Amino acid sequence: MTEKEKMLAGMLYRLEPGSELLGEQARAKELCRRYNALPFGEETEGERESLIRQIIGKAGKNICVQPSFWCDYGFHITVGDDFYVNHNCVMLDVAPITFGDRVFIAPNCGFYTAGHPINREVRNSGLEYGRPITVGSDVWIGGNVVVLPGVTIGDNVVIGAGSVVNRDIPSGVVAVGNPCRPVRTMEEACRRERLLDIRKTEERDIEKVLSIYEQARKFMAEAGNPGQWTGGYPAEEDLRRDMERGGSYVCLENGEIAATFFFLVAEEPTYRVIREGKWLNEEPYGVVHRVASASRGRGLASYCLSWCLEQCHNVRIDTHRDNIPMQNMLGKLGFVRCGIVYMEDGSERIAFQRCDE
Repeated sequence: MTEKEKMLAGMLYRLEPGSELLGEQARAKELCRRYNALPFGEETEGERESLIRQIIGKAGKNICVQPSFWCDYGFHITVGDDFYVNHNCVMLDVAPITFGDRVFIAPNCGFYTAGHPINREVRNSGLEYGRPITVGSDVWIGGNVVVLPGVTIGDNVVIGAGSVVNRDIPSGVVAVGNPCRPVRTMEEACRRERLLDIRKTEERDIEKVLSIYEQARKFMAEAGNPGQWTGGYPAEEDLRRDMERGGSYVCLENGEIAATFFFLVAEEPTYRVIREGKWLNEEPYGVVHRVASASRGRGLASYCLSWCLEQCHNVRIDTHRDNIPMQNMLGKLGFVRCGIVYMEDGSERIAFQRCDE
């Protein structure tokens, strides 16, 4: 058997001077050198795409490999669709390295199929071997991860940054550490994850927002504040009016609507007169109304108000005298109680303002 045949069979082999393997390594490393030296810009995108597909043995659609990237042979590497590799990745593909679809690899990662005998005499004789690495689909590998020879990583896996993966990782887990091991199931990790975002209210959101208003009315009544939102207020016409003014927003928690509020940088007519105090200033301000969330004790309202403060550093808001939870939250967020204002129906509200100069 040739040394290449031994390598492909997973046997001990030796890189000998002038061998076919050294020539194939030289080809791959020259292609990598050229790839890494390419300037960034639209004018080189075609050449970059062509080179990486010459380096990698088999590649799917929509692949992106950031330089620098190095490998031993390239023809042992197989990647699926939507494959992304960040900077400074090394793949020692003495044996096959196979990736599924939708794999994200963070910077400074290594995939090493190459191994050396523990016995020093055998190792020092120049013998080495290769064991394949297999990575499934929907996998995110964090920064500075090392994957060692013979490892299989399943589907739907996250490998934490800095991990050393020296054993197989099953599907559907988050795994971290040295040695890397599963620490929780993906289902549990997703339940713990909390991604918040804010966008304008859309027509398709109306039913959900009205449901959140209804939950808020029930909560206020149970908390000793039955008089703030009465008679079905806010109703659909109130919500649509807010949307027409461009001031209605929803807060998304993991992609689902979890809270809603009104925010607009504009004069509020009911704030022109304030009793038992005064506003902090008379500068232009943002006004917040109708803050409501679908769950309690998760900080959604605080997140929404903090977002408003990022948009405008001078914010005014009012709340009912009996709405103690809202008053407490405003105090924690640094809002100052300024006085009493009156709504269009004559009912009073406590006025708060925060100004970040």
